[in-house]
Amino acid sequence: MKSVAIDANVIVRYLTGDDPAQSPAAAALFRAASAGRVGLIIPTPILQETVYVLETFYGGTPATIAPKLMSLLSLTGVTCPGARWVLDGIQWYRAKNADFGDALLCAYARHHNCEVNTFDKELIKKFAEITATEPADPKAK
Repeated sequence: MKSVAIDANVIVRYLTGDDPAQSPAAAALFRAASAGRVGLIIPTPILQETVYVLETFYGGTPATIAPKLMSLLSLTGVTCPGARWVLDGIQWYRAKNADFGDALLCAYARHHNCEVNTFDKELIKKFAEITATEPADPKAK
């Protein structure tokens, strides 16, 4: 079976159905994946771009976008590298009404047992499940 990495514009056309030519082609690609004729790979940066487009151009919110992403990643023939932490990131994005990038970063840190350094005080407050702090000079300790 052939593997195909797909771009955000294919996902957006599939999820929105808003283009008379491209949306049916995107839907056919996902049907081919469900039938086992092709394996679709969605890299994490492409999910992030998809969320950006859905928020910016379609007025989507974490509450409306997250379920679509969860459904998308559960389709037969669709994979996302690092899916376990990515799915957690999507859930945090929705549950915390968080920035998608922040949610992914924190989910990654949790799954890989590492800390997050950030100057974003909101992230530090919002994600108490992980250790998030402002950067400090390692020589100062």
